[in-house]
Amino acid sequence: MKKLIIAISSFLVIATSAMSMGLPKVGISGNYAAYSATGTEQNYSNAGVLDQTSITRGAFTAEYASVFIEMDFNDVISLGIDYVPTDIDTPQNVSNEGVDENTVKATFSDLTTIYAKINVPLGGTYLKVGMSQVDVESVETMSSGNSYGNDSTTGMTIGLGYNHEVSNGISIRAELTASEFDDVTANNGVASTGNRNVIKVSDMIGGRGSISIVKAF
Repeated sequence: MKKLIIAISSFLVIATSAMSMGLPKVGISGNYAAYSATGTEQNYSNAGVLDQTSITRGAFTAEYASVFIEMDFNDVISLGIDYVPTDIDTPQNVSNEGVDENTVKATFSDLTTIYAKINVPLGGTYLKVGMSQVDVESVETMSSGNSYGNDSTTGMTIGLGYNHEVSNGISIRAELTASEFDDVTANNGVASTGNRNVIKVSDMIGGRGSISIVKAF
C-alpha cells in the first residue's frame, strides 16, 4: 500500500507540473491476463553446501477488474495511472502430498501502472508505454514451520489499443498490453547452515487483454 501511495503521489506531481490541469478521464476495465515465469529452488545442506537445484516453468491465467484515471497533455499524449484493487493468485503447488505435505502459492497485490497513452493518426488507435509495480507475497504451509519472505517487482509495459467515442464524453476501449517484470528472490528464513532453501522467480512476463468504459468530464 505504501508503494501505491508513492505511485499515486508521483503521478499527481508529474501531471500537475506538466500540464495546465483540466478535468480528468476516469475508467473501469475488465481484464483477462496470462502470466508465466521460471522458478528456481536451491536446497542447501546443514554444511551450507548446495545439494539440489530444481527449475520449473509455470503459467496461469487470471480475470480481474482495474480502474484508471488520465490527464491530457494535448490531443496526442495523455498520462495515466491504472490500479488493480484485487489480489491475483497463482495456482497452489503441493509437494510431499499426504506425508509432511507442503503447499505454496504466490499472491500479487496492488498492481499499479503509470503510463503514457499516445494517439496515432489511425482513427482511435493508440499506443501505451508505462512502468508497472506489484507486491509479491509468498503464501505457504510448510511441514517444517518455516515461511518464505515477500518481495516486490517492477517492469515495463507496452500496449496497443483502440478508443471508440460514443457520446456525452463516454468512450469504449479495447486494448492489448504486454509486461516484463524484474526477478524476485525469497528464502525460508533459515541460516546457511540450517537446511536453507532459496527460491528465485525469473523471466516473468505477462499479456493482458482489456475492455474499458471511459468517462471524460
